[in-house]
Amino acid sequence: MLGKKIVLTSDPTMMSSYHGGVLLGFAATMPKSVMPDSVFRWLFCPPVAAAPDGSALLAPCGMRKVEAALLDAGFDRSEVTVAHPDHLDKAIGPETEIVGITHDDPLGKIAIREIEEMIGRGVPHNRSKFLALVNHPLIKKHKPKLVVGGNGAWELVGEEVPVDHVYLGEGEGDFPRICRSIMNGAPVPKVIRGTVVAGQDIPVNKGPTIAGIVEVGRGCWRGCTFCSPTMRTLRHRPLDKILDDVMVNLKAGQRDVLLHSEDVFTYGSSGLKPDGEKVKKLVREVKRLGPRTIDVSHLSLATVHQNQDLLREVSSIAGIGSDQRYMSAWIGIETGSCRILEMHMPRKALPESPDSWPEMVRDCYRLFGEESWLPVASLVLGLPSETAEDVLQTIDLVESLKDYTGLMLPLFFSPMAETRLGDTTGFGKDRAFPEHWELVGLCLEYNLRHLKTLHRFYSERMTAGPGVHAALTGINLIADKVLNKYLKRMKRGEPPN
Repeated sequence: MLGKKIVLTSDPTMMSSYHGGVLLGFAATMPKSVMPDSVFRWLFCPPVAAAPDGSALLAPCGMRKVEAALLDAGFDRSEVTVAHPDHLDKAIGPETEIVGITHDDPLGKIAIREIEEMIGRGVPHNRSKFLALVNHPLIKKHKPKLVVGGNGAWELVGEEVPVDHVYLGEGEGDFPRICRSIMNGAPVPKVIRGTVVAGQDIPVNKGPTIAGIVEVGRGCWRGCTFCSPTMRTLRHRPLDKILDDVMVNLKAGQRDVLLHSEDVFTYGSSGLKPDGEKVKKLVREVKRLGPRTIDVSHLSLATVHQNQDLLREVSSIAGIGSDQRYMSAWIGIETGSCRILEMHMPRKALPESPDSWPEMVRDCYRLFGEESWLPVASLVLGLPSETAEDVLQTIDLVESLKDYTGLMLPLFFSPMAETRLGDTTGFGKDRAFPEHWELVGLCLEYNLRHLKTLHRFYSERMTAGPGVHAALTGINLIADKVLNKYLKRMKRGEPPN
């Protein structure tokens, strides 16, 4: 095999269908020592299907955007491929000049570090798989230039990892030019910063995406100091291009659509005041194309609170309770402390004041419960200047939400390079207060309490066979028993190990 000139790929933890249930992808944060690769792959991260030429039939949305940008910029299909990680022998050869890798968390500096530290069981699956990819024998043999991009690319800046270039930011505008420079032997910096792409210039995908993800817009205006999307200008894509991406997925056999932006309810507006008619038209037009289910990736709680009737109308358009059991969305609670909110997230509650935040969160959870929405909420532990009293206020807030079905994900603060807190020190277990462990234990208790309901609802979207479902049910029961050991210690304010 001579190989393609430009190969786009990622490791198996990113190039998976997750049985149609993207939350199963979180299993990639488990240490390898906990579960053998073969079981992990079968149960949580089954590979996407591959075409006879070794290309991946599904790929992450960001990778599809880069593929489309390269083809739209004049590269020939014979030069570019989205390669399946199990079939790199059909993609990488002596004529391969560039291997572009997309990753969300290649070294585990976001969701993995605290798990690794807490249970002390070694390297997680996704870090080991990423490092195995960049050290792949074919890459070592043919020596193409390795370019790593995606949401987690910042983790590689300053690290001793065998990659040639780290691409930060958006790729559609500059990556084709960078590829031509590399192929022409022109000098290219180690760290590349891509420029912002206008909403109307974000290309239509050439192939289907994992989880049926369809990009609606980019950026956020709320300005949270620890968050990278808020460093990007807010803009949205034209409706016709969004629908084109939906059709690319549906024609390829995808049945579920996940509309993605940092706050889907701001679609078509400048952010502060949503345009409800445009949001409803978006969902209505997507629904008209005939997907089995529609979900949204992220919602701002402040936007939901300000526009509760909009959420009810979207629920009706999507057919919750008739065509699909529920809708899901990622949300950022982050803290129950109004003081921390005002310090690090001063616009998060707008148009209301930071003092109203806890009650806003509770109001939204009541609405989610009424409308059969499943919130997946993040909490950030250890933000600069956080005190034990701030953590206690977050504990009180989470405690007040315990009867509402969802997930709570407590994350120790880890500074991302592309944020306002990029130069600060991260927060690890050595700096945790007893109250932090109590909060982690409370979140674990919350998740275990709702795990069976989540599995039942989530099975609507899953493509797994009965064997996998039975195994997951068994793992739920085992996790309940095993994790209760950690839970009891943390609820007492003690670290788990």
